[in-house]
Amino acid sequence: MFGIGLGKHKKKLEQAFATCFWPLIDELGNVPIPMQTDPAINGAILGVCNTYSQSQNVTKPSDLLLIADAVFEEIYRLESINVQNRVDTWKNENNEAFNQAYANAKDKTSTELNLTWLTDFAKDNFEQATGLML
Repeated sequence: MFGIGLGKHKKKLEQAFATCFWPLIDELGNVPIPMQTDPAINGAILGVCNTYSQSQNVTKPSDLLLIADAVFEEIYRLESINVQNRVDTWKNENNEAFNQAYANAKDKTSTELNLTWLTDFAKDNFEQATGLML
């Protein structure tokens, strides 16, 4: 798929996750730090990315990775690589929480990207981030 098509899907997913996590984001635009190490929330994020992308006929593995990378970078910023390394580990180790959240996300994701279910999960499991300046 050409870059313009991928860009459109990246943008739509980035906007959906920005809306999804808005209740938890601090004034600097950061999500809660504990999200970085939680297999369930990250399994859900990857599940949404892959399911939505595939519903838009994006099936090439490298394209799926590019889209997921952009989304993780938007959510986690500088910590994105560390989070994605953890995601790879959870996938390779068949982490139960990760796999269950991934499968759940696949069941709940539609082309409209209504992620209220993920917002509810995040609000129930994480406190709002606080942008503490040192």
